[in-house]
Amino acid sequence: MGRFRGGLRCIKYLLLGFNLLFWLAGSAVIAFGLWFRFGGTIKDLSSEDKSPEYFYMGLYVLVGAGALMMAVGFFGCCGAMRESQCVLGS
Repeated sequence: MGRFRGGLRCIKYLLLGFNLLFWLAGSAVIAFGLWFRFGGTIKDLSSEDKSPEYFYMGLYVLVGAGALMMAVGFFGCCGAMRESQCVLGS
């Protein structure tokens, strides 16, 4: 088992890096959604009266998806560092 130790360590840090990037992508998706929602530029894009309401619902879905990405990335980072299959599976 000693000769596989370096390879397993490499896989551990690759998994940690991938989950960290996934967490950062989730935070960027949340920031993008909130910036569009509260930035004030949406009123210029809309041509109909009901258009912003539907667009806002899409932005809320985007923020929710970003929160889910952040949660998955966070649990993945914690699971990779602790080498816990339970946390990685959740």
